[in-house]
Formats: sequence, structure tokens, C-alpha cells
Amino acid sequence: MATQNYLEALEMVISKRYSRKMYNIGGYQEAAICLQSDNGGWSVYNGERGNRYAENKCDTVLKACLEFIRKFSHRVEDISSMESELIAILGGKVA
Repeated sequence: MATQNYLEALEMVISKRYSRKMYNIGGYQEAAICLQSDNGGWSVYNGERGNRYAENKCDTVLKACLEFIRKFSHRVEDISSMESELIAILGGKVA
């Protein structure tokens, strides 16, 4: 499955629940949760004062999408709901 499909599905899931000011899919944004391609992998982090905090490196776009979702909530129910919605949008076909 194409990387763009994952990122578009993630945008659909997150944008229903959170303001665009709170996140950026594709690069750095001040005071936001960020996801970006980085040296052949993916980075998920909190962008603040020009730095990356609580950064997690992922080797696949799917792992990065799931990590990105987990940064928004500590409630298992919220995380599970968003992850299930992401997988459903992707048609259950994830690699």
C-alpha cells in the first residue's frame, strides 16, 4: 500500500477529533505532535521551541501512524477507537 494512503487515512482519523493546530503530518510544527519521514524511517515527536521532544523512531509508516495516534491520548478506549478507524479506512489491508 502506498505511503500516501496511510498518511491520508491518518489525517482523516485525527482531523475528526483534534484541531489542525495540534498536529502536523509531514514535518515540524511548533507546539504540535509531528510525524515526518526521516532518514529512511519515520519520526513521531512533540515539536516545541524548534526542537523535537519525546521523539520515537519507527521503521514503517504504519508503526509511525499508530505511534502518532498514541501521542494524543493515554485512554485505551480513545487509542483503540482511532486505531480501529485507521485500519477500517485502509480497508483492513495493512502491511
